Amino acid sequence: MSVLIQVLEQTHSAHTPWEQVKYAFIDWDHVTTLRLDGQCGVWLDGTKHGESHRLAATASPEEAIFFLLRVYDRIAECRQAGGSWIVGHDGRTVASVRATRFPLTTES
Repeated sequence: MSVLIQVLEQTHSAHTPWEQVKYAFIDWDHVTTLRLDGQCGVWLDGTKHGESHRLAATASPEEAIFFLLRVYDRIAECRQAGGSWIVGHDGRTVASVRATRFPLTTES
């Protein structure tokens, strides 16, 4: 079982079109901390010294808190359901946080 979390590869502005935002995926088992930066950012810290990944840049500090909580909620749901999952989002809004099982299977 694994859960991959989508993170932002570079800093972008609120006006950057989503097609130009670069993303990466981090294995949840290698995340040590999910934290707020005190402004509008949500960050993941990895197991390697100094390793940090920006999870989101929200419109307000309040929304950052809810983004962090929504991601924790999705992770808990994925772990409870078992299997492998990808947790993705638009990097800005709480409502965009989604979890999808992988590999995708189609049933006939």
